[in-house]
Amino acid sequence: MSPLRIAAACLLLACPPAALAGHDDVKVNPAMKRYAGKITELAEPDPQGRVYGFRALRLPATAGKYPPGEMKGWRLTFLSGKRFGSVFEVQSNGEAQIVVMPLDGPLADVAVNDLFVIEEIAVVREKP
Repeated sequence: MSPLRIAAACLLLACPPAALAGHDDVKVNPAMKRYAGKITELAEPDPQGRVYGFRALRLPATAGKYPPGEMKGWRLTFLSGKRFGSVFEVQSNGEAQIVVMPLDGPLADVAVNDLFVIEEIAVVREKP
């Protein structure tokens, strides 16, 4: 093997080519609506002690309020906190209030300052 090939092989082993990362292969419809937010207050629990709603600040803060009633049936995904990655279906919403479907379970371990995104995508549930 020539000295040039040996040098090139050593260089490739020492400095591997750049790796691609991220979600570049995911095609997202640019017309799909999505809203980000941060929890500012949890709703009062029901008689069984379960919480299904919260007040939120729309992010970025300069974006204003949520359009009332628009997000029914949309997917809410937590982006931080103990429930990171958990998905819920929005039952209803006001300008700053969001209520999730009881079918997805209560908002146990969700806390003030947790971040989330709500997208105009249906929640996919596993069939029994």
